[in-house]
Amino acid sequence: MTAAAPTWPVAHQRRLPIPAAAFELLAYLIVVAAATLAFTAGWLPVNGAVVLTVVLLASLIVLSWVHLGQGRHPVFLFLCTLMLFQGGRLIAYCLGAEQNPMRVILMASNFDPSREVQGTTLLCVALAGVCVYATSRLTYRPVPVPDTNSARKYLPYLYLLYFLSLPVQLFKNYRYYQFAQEHGGYLSIFLSHKSVTATVPFLVRIVPLIAFPVFVAIFVFERRKPPLYLVTILYLATASLLLALGARGGTISLILVLWWVGRVKSTKRSRVMALAIFLIGILFIGNQIRRVRESDDEAPRMSFVGEATLIEGAPMNVTEIAIQYRSHFSPYSGSYLFRELQNAFVAGDKSNYYRGHSLDADASVFLSPAAFNAGAGVASSYVAEAYIAGTLPAVILVSLGIGFALSVFHKYSSNPLLLLMFALSLPEILIMPRAQLLDWASVLARNTISVLLLVVGWKTYSLITSIRHPTSGNSSQAPVVPAD
Repeated sequence: MTAAAPTWPVAHQRRLPIPAAAFELLAYLIVVAAATLAFTAGWLPVNGAVVLTVVLLASLIVLSWVHLGQGRHPVFLFLCTLMLFQGGRLIAYCLGAEQNPMRVILMASNFDPSREVQGTTLLCVALAGVCVYATSRLTYRPVPVPDTNSARKYLPYLYLLYFLSLPVQLFKNYRYYQFAQEHGGYLSIFLSHKSVTATVPFLVRIVPLIAFPVFVAIFVFERRKPPLYLVTILYLATASLLLALGARGGTISLILVLWWVGRVKSTKRSRVMALAIFLIGILFIGNQIRRVRESDDEAPRMSFVGEATLIEGAPMNVTEIAIQYRSHFSPYSGSYLFRELQNAFVAGDKSNYYRGHSLDADASVFLSPAAFNAGAGVASSYVAEAYIAGTLPAVILVSLGIGFALSVFHKYSSNPLLLLMFALSLPEILIMPRAQLLDWASVLARNTISVLLLVVGWKTYSLITSIRHPTSGNSSQAPVVPAD
């Protein structure tokens, strides 16, 4: 008897393709890890880490443009604002406008954090950018242009509300501007916001809460350029009073969101030069408004871009303060988050301050109580708040969550109604690098209420128009077919 070994077919092992995104992210993590080890060992100086952080953030912006639809993914704009608000001072150093980018210069305070704090700050900013990009890059899929034909039926109703609310919004903004000019300018809004709002009746304050979602809805649903340009120019004209007052953040973030909606609705390739001019123009407008607000008539001693990035990068100083003095702020982390959920409904000002009210107020009082009482203050930062809540792991988790949210915005942006909700929420998300952690959630709740009111108004409008213009289908008779 012969025993023969059974022959089995040789299984051909097929290697799974490793996506290029995985190589990108692995390379970034290796660079960050290597730089962290070199910094800890003392081989990498602080200024070298600054340049490396700028290069890393800039490369993330370029890759998000190249791989994520040339601006159609909102992560591109978020990385730009992260670069400006958390890396602006670093850019100024690279441009020669600042010799010590990690020095804290806020509210007459001038000191250098410890080397460990400086390194932790740069690590937090770098990891925030990598985590936001990583989630978006790994989940990216191209989406079609939204078909707004089904939403065009809402346009007559939206135009009616828009032109009825526009004069009311203009009146409100003018009254705010007039009050501020009579009571010390921009700072009067933060010293006593209740006094500002008391200058207009309650109904006048309510109407603009409808005007904003109506305007954004028209911008999302309308495809004809002449009426789109008209409503945009008129809306920004009403906002120009607040710009002249010095409140630039909301309007500039809105302009960025309108640009993103335009990219989502367009199939054309965007020109990089046009985009660069657009971003520099936004930066120039913001810097000029700041000069007017602060009565800064001195000739600039540095280039325009260097000066603008240096000023806009001040929120990174808040991140440094939060890291170095975390024990001072961490007991109030829960209070900060709870208060932020109310911000869209309860206007806050310096008159009702208490410790634990908000990180920006607590940091301002910590730096200079006298300057805070005079109306000065600093901006907040989601990176700083996340670090206070849970150190570096919290920064990573929150940044991953932001990247996931932006990926959801992109994935469902082909739906016009969802695109509207995303466009209403995105302005607050874009300014998170210089704003509070949960402001966007509070604004989302307020916008949801506004949209529900619009839906109720649409039902009423549809009922009235259906009564005034009855369909002729019920009165028509079927044609009589002659018999053979």
